[in-house]
Amino acid sequence: MKAAGVIVNIPTSQLNTVFTYYIPDEIQDKAVFGKRVLVDFAGKKTEAFIIQEIKTDDINDLKPVLRVLDQEPVFDQRLLELACWMADYYLAPLALTLSIMIPTLLHRPNNPRVIAGIDADKYYQNYKGADRPHEDLFKELWSSGELTMSKTFEYINRSELNKMVKSGLLLVIGDYQTRSLEKAYHVYAANSFDKTNDLLNLQRRAPRQAEAMQYLLSHPGMDSKLFNKNFTRQITNALLKKGYIRFEQPPQRVLTPDFTLNDEQQKAVATLKAALKNRQYEEYLLFGVTGSGKTEVYLQAAQAVLQSGRSVIILVPEIALTRQLLDIFSDRIPDVAVLHSGMTAQERYEEWRRIQQNEACLVLGPRSAIFAPVSKLGLIIIDEEQENTFKQEELPRYHTRDVARRRAQMESALLLLGSATPAIETYHRAMTGEVKLLSLSQRTAGAVMPRVIIEDMRQSFRKGYRGVISLPLQERLSQGLINGEQSILFINRRGYSPMTICRECGTIATCPSCSVGLTYHQDRNLNVCHYCNYQRQQKTTCESCGSTHLQLLGSGTQKVEEEISLLFPQARVARLDMDSSRKKGHQKKILKAMKNGELDILIGTQMVAKGLDFPGVSLVGVLDADSILNLPDFRAAERCFQLLVQAAGRAGRADIAGEVFIQTYNPEASVIQMAANQDYDSFYKQENRIRKLLEYPPYTNILRIVFHSKSDQQCRSYSLATALYIEEMIDAKEDDIMLLGPASCPIHKIRNRYRHQILLKCISSSLLHSIAACIIKRGSPEGLRLEVDLNPMITM
Repeated sequence: MKAAGVIVNIPTSQLNTVFTYYIPDEIQDKAVFGKRVLVDFAGKKTEAFIIQEIKTDDINDLKPVLRVLDQEPVFDQRLLELACWMADYYLAPLALTLSIMIPTLLHRPNNPRVIAGIDADKYYQNYKGADRPHEDLFKELWSSGELTMSKTFEYINRSELNKMVKSGLLLVIGDYQTRSLEKAYHVYAANSFDKTNDLLNLQRRAPRQAEAMQYLLSHPGMDSKLFNKNFTRQITNALLKKGYIRFEQPPQRVLTPDFTLNDEQQKAVATLKAALKNRQYEEYLLFGVTGSGKTEVYLQAAQAVLQSGRSVIILVPEIALTRQLLDIFSDRIPDVAVLHSGMTAQERYEEWRRIQQNEACLVLGPRSAIFAPVSKLGLIIIDEEQENTFKQEELPRYHTRDVARRRAQMESALLLLGSATPAIETYHRAMTGEVKLLSLSQRTAGAVMPRVIIEDMRQSFRKGYRGVISLPLQERLSQGLINGEQSILFINRRGYSPMTICRECGTIATCPSCSVGLTYHQDRNLNVCHYCNYQRQQKTTCESCGSTHLQLLGSGTQKVEEEISLLFPQARVARLDMDSSRKKGHQKKILKAMKNGELDILIGTQMVAKGLDFPGVSLVGVLDADSILNLPDFRAAERCFQLLVQAAGRAGRADIAGEVFIQTYNPEASVIQMAANQDYDSFYKQENRIRKLLEYPPYTNILRIVFHSKSDQQCRSYSLATALYIEEMIDAKEDDIMLLGPASCPIHKIRNRYRHQILLKCISSSLLHSIAACIIKRGSPEGLRLEVDLNPMITM
């Protein structure tokens, strides 16, 4: 008899135990490794992953697999091994690490039904009588066993359903059907289509089909997927049946030949090609100044891998960089697949299927693309490897660089990290020989590094100037407009102003749910919390004293945009930040306009400072360097240096000389001075010395334990009790572990939950791992949530 070893998919549990269920004869062929099934677990129907196929003669004590949910396996043995490693290393549920590898569309079952979740009974034991939330819903569930979605929505809305599924109170079940891939064609009106008589006939009998034909006549050769999306597949089929439209294969893209490499690029590519021939795990750091041609090295290394019949994964920190690299790579390599959150669930699924079926062997995207189901992996590239966005802040709290390293080791692939400002930990590994170093010290095509001017804003203040943009920077912007050159202005704050203060009593407008000030957004006249998204209309009087003397302090992207529009009304200006990028396609539109020279000045947050390549940009203005540097985090200096260098690197990347203005009230700061000189070596030596003295990474590993509770007292007392518990473990182990805290987090309250934290520093990551496992196993009292993060990027 065949049995299955499964991991139950319970989102709130740390349960990584394999349970065995026998497979009934009628589903023996369907219930195979890598599929999801429905099982009875603790008296509840629960989704589970088959991770083992077992042969057994004794099934007397086993429960049966109730149903097979997938038509095809959704993960293979290699991804299972990676998921197991992540679950162990990041102390996360294996079911969760498996789930994040599966496209969103395959988490949406056909004919879905709702059943009570594994935690429903336990949850309801805490309530009595009329106090029970959604009691009618659960009575119906326990009576009927399962409900349709429409019946469920008689009791709760979709938002409530999602929250209850996430918390384990409800489970949505159904069959997950593999969708067939839709081939892309170009659509044309048929040669026989009569634009007068046939169109008139359609207008009388099928006006929607007539509308589709009119659109197609003005847009010949449009993509068939877009045509179906705009006018439905039924209309497309009807027009095909009538012979009014025809499909043609898209023309083969003409690939661009390779660029000529300089000596340093040739050396780097030759080294990588030699290493790739070994088909063994190796790790390289491509350390190149901004504009040094790292992308060309990536390209030629990737081409070598593809020619050998293997696959490539390229990871970038931002969606904007995905689009930029896609344009570059698609000109040289056919069949590039893209995975990122800006795509629809259907689009992501179709790309995932193309990868799974080996129709695309080069995958491009942000951190989640590391889980792409490629076969014969030969190379993983992480561009801008220093970026924080490669670390996931929610469970499982993985760092893409670590996961990529592990996957490369498992599959005997090469790992290539690229950056002009590597993470201190990465460069330290290169200096100690753990990572092989490749250097690009010059910009390509004769371009030179930009001239950097540090603008002392204290002098502007003493002269009575109060604007966001200093007078010298204004003059340079004006000159750029006269010369037809482009400029980028970078400020690391969105909104109009980060603070509203009463000048009578000093009261600051703060979020009622978070211990942070509200940011004023002028376009909607709203005060907004950037942590919980609380919003309210901007008040005209002080809440405390009733005064009308309210003042906006500080500047964000919206205020900069307003000031630029007043200073240069003739300029073509755009803003790129999280607010302006919410509308689908807007970010792509702005970047395309900038690349095509249709914009004069681009204003933005970190999005405009990372890796973007606009040949027409001659000027970059960093408007507030101090806001990046003055944060209570041991990585603050590193982030400040990286952002300043990266932002400055957007200027003068082609044949136009570049200039950079860094506005600061602290021009003597060594970090700002070294960033202005693009002197990474000096910065690394200084920062490395400080890290070693204070015992921070790369000389130690850090474990961060965060306590969340609606009661500040509970948070404080339990964090103190945990610290005492840890001290007992440290004394017993007799190892060199440093305990910091407990203490309030710098942002003490978020979403009505108070936050305290403990930091542990130790050379041994395995020792911290064992302590974290003990803390998770110990559990936490009702109402308190624990968050454990190994080597966090942020300690706020």
